[in-house]
Amino acid sequence: MIDLGFLKSLAAGSVLATGFVVSLTLHADTPHWPRPLSDYAGDTSACIAVYSRAAGEFLVHNMEQCQERLSPCSTFKIPNALIGLETGALSGPDDTKTWDGTEHSREILNQDHDLSSAIKYSVVWYFQDVALDIGAERMQIALDNFHYGNRDISGGQDRFWLASSLEISALEQIAFMTALDDERLPVSRENQAMVKSMMLQDEGLPEGFKGELYGKTGSCIGPAGDHGWFTGFLHRDGQQYVFAVNVKGEKQWGGVARAMVIEVLQEMQ
Repeated sequence: MIDLGFLKSLAAGSVLATGFVVSLTLHADTPHWPRPLSDYAGDTSACIAVYSRAAGEFLVHNMEQCQERLSPCSTFKIPNALIGLETGALSGPDDTKTWDGTEHSREILNQDHDLSSAIKYSVVWYFQDVALDIGAERMQIALDNFHYGNRDISGGQDRFWLASSLEISALEQIAFMTALDDERLPVSRENQAMVKSMMLQDEGLPEGFKGELYGKTGSCIGPAGDHGWFTGFLHRDGQQYVFAVNVKGEKQWGGVARAMVIEVLQEMQ
């Protein structure tokens, strides 16, 4: 678990290693949404954190869980793609990898994929190959430069982000996503813009949803139980919002977190 000093450093306008400066007001379990964020969570063990950049407000439900580091699961596809592009392990959105014939539970995984489709359909085997191509040394250097969670890749080069050694909190996800939205991570702006474009959510949104929603889900089944993520950012009417939601419990996976944050953003005033 990280210390509240993380938020205090944001509130003080500190320059983080990820390269952005913010001044914010913290509202824990805020009732100012139009309804309490706890209403959106219901009986689910959920962290909901939204950073309103224009207002300088950090809106949080369940601060304890939002500080807890969890495996990033498939949300790690975003830094993995960035590092792959930056190191040359990936050439661009059309970089195609051949399916090896191993049958997976989701039919969409049982075919060749390029980088764009691998992000869209959360193709684990594709990004396992990417991580192996990057190699442990280059991966460690990049995660240290990103200040990404606990930066621990000891769990195996093709699985450290899958209910294994690498962990990150929701608040740290927001720091990472804010820097990516600003294209201020320590990789090329071209590669950041490329990955952002592949995060655009153009399916499964409610009728009348306003703005451009960028994000990535993640789902893990591990010895500590199931958990899921949805993290990213929203551009709406010239405003920017960065969010991270995670849920814990049996079958509490990325789709649950995504639905929760979309409802929050849909009702946002």
